[in-house]
Amino acid sequence: MYYYKGLHLFKRILVLFCLLTLVGMAFADVYLVEPVDKTVKPTDSDALFFGKVAGGETMNVVIKKKSGTGPEWDSFSVDLSILPQGWGSKIVETDKTLIAMISIPRNADTSTQRIKLTARNSSEPAFDQSFYATVSVNDSLLDASFENLGLDAVVGEPAKFALVLNNDSIAPHTVSVESTLPSYWFPARAIELAPLETKTVELDVMPYYYGEKNFSFNVHSALNGKSFSFPAKLSVKPTLAGMYRAGMAGFPFFSPGTLPYYIISGFLSLFN
Repeated sequence: MYYYKGLHLFKRILVLFCLLTLVGMAFADVYLVEPVDKTVKPTDSDALFFGKVAGGETMNVVIKKKSGTGPEWDSFSVDLSILPQGWGSKIVETDKTLIAMISIPRNADTSTQRIKLTARNSSEPAFDQSFYATVSVNDSLLDASFENLGLDAVVGEPAKFALVLNNDSIAPHTVSVESTLPSYWFPARAIELAPLETKTVELDVMPYYYGEKNFSFNVHSALNGKSFSFPAKLSVKPTLAGMYRAGMAGFPFFSPGTLPYYIISGFLSLFN
C-alpha cells in the first residue's frame, strides 16, 4: 500500500516537474533585436558580448515583447548598481518592443563593463528572465577623412568636398563640421551616424571670389571631446557672373575704384 502511494506521489512530482520545464521553455525566452540579434533562453548562462561603445554615447538594447506563446514581457530594466557612477538608463516602449537606452558618461574610463538586464511580466513574476552582457568602453570610436582636400573651382559654383565618417560603435553618434571659411561660403553642419556606419558626406563650399584659398575643415564629436582638423585648399577661377555675385556678397578685398579693373580682368580671362 505504501509502495503504491509513494509511486503515485512520485508520478505527480514528475508530471509537475515536466510541466514547469515546458512552461519555462514556452514563456521565458527573450528575443533580442539590438545590438545583437539573438534569442536568450533560461538555460543560457554565458554573458553576451554587445560590442564597443564610446564615452558620451547612448546605446540601445531592444527586445521583443513576445516571450514565446505565453504573456508578453511588459517591463525591461537595467541594474545600475553594478555599473560605474554616472551610467544611466531609460526605458522606452513601442508597440512590439521594449528599449533600454543606456547612457555612458562622457568621461567614462576605458574598460569592459558587465551589464545585467531583466525582462518581466507583471502577471507572471515567476518567469522573470535576467541575462548579462558586456561592452567594451573606449575614449572614441569615431574616424574622419577626406577623399580630396585640394579642389579646383569656379566663382559662384559649389566645390564639393567628400568627407568620409566611420562610427565603429554600437551606439549612434553625432558630429558637427565647421570650417575657417566665412559662413556664407560654408555653413556649419550636423551629421548623424547610425551604429557601425560608414558614411560619405558631400560638403558644398561656395567660392565668392577667385584666387587660391587656404582654409581648414574641423570635425567635432557632439558627444565627447574627439575632434579632427584638415587643411584644405581651393583654386578658384573667375567668371563674369561670379564676380558680380562676389561684389553683392560684400567681397572686401577691393575698393570701389579698382572694381572696374577687377571685372575687366575677369572678363578677359574668359578668353584664355
